[in-house]
Amino acid sequence: MNTLSQTDFLAGVVIVLIILLTFLASILSKRKNHKSLQTPQAFTGIDTLMHRSAEEGKTLIIGLGEGFSSLSTGLGDTTGLLVERTLMNRVVFNDKPTHAFSSDGALASISRMVVFGAYENAMATELFRPEYNQLSGPSPFAGMAGLLPELARPGNAGLVMAGAFRPESILIADLAERKRVPLIFTSGSVASQAAFFATEAEITLGEDYYLPAVGKSNRGYVQGTAMTLNWLRVIIAIALLVAAVLKLSGVLP
Repeated sequence: MNTLSQTDFLAGVVIVLIILLTFLASILSKRKNHKSLQTPQAFTGIDTLMHRSAEEGKTLIIGLGEGFSSLSTGLGDTTGLLVERTLMNRVVFNDKPTHAFSSDGALASISRMVVFGAYENAMATELFRPEYNQLSGPSPFAGMAGLLPELARPGNAGLVMAGAFRPESILIADLAERKRVPLIFTSGSVASQAAFFATEAEITLGEDYYLPAVGKSNRGYVQGTAMTLNWLRVIIAIALLVAAVLKLSGVLP
């Protein structure tokens, strides 16, 4: 009979810990005096851009990134679709339609269904046009090159970038700053977050990207998940510090 290795034991402990924290978070979230986590500033900014688009009669642009390409590290990189769905449901009857651009064929196809669904839910399918959702390029850099001319057009209310992006996409932020176009950037890529941190864009940091509380979509679920991640991060950080101290003191081999 094979014995459990140290790695297997630690993996089991982490799994049990996640289950316990998830159960505890679900109980606390149902308490009446429970204080919900604050909506990230970037997602609050999306509401501002939607209002600006409607009031000033300007076009709002959504960049969904590379989606299901090799850059994606998981389903979290498609969070942009959730942002797009909530946003599109609220801008269907704007004077200027919102345009969505993708750098991946599969993502563009799904995004088209999301956009069409928004018009269908509003019983306004006659207002839908295929050009409202486009494939800006078949590869990451081709997609970025296809999005830049759209951003350079006059009459843009703002740009929302939500999804999987490379650090090189900072070129988009540079053009947005020169054109005075408000930019909101949310991505699960740590390297991209670091690159856009030096720009004027409103960005999400860390797990804030996985808390798309626009329109309170799945609010209870994402609140509980974010709380679990916060607790788990603190516990792991404390464990690493304790292990480092024990290692330096010679207690651990």
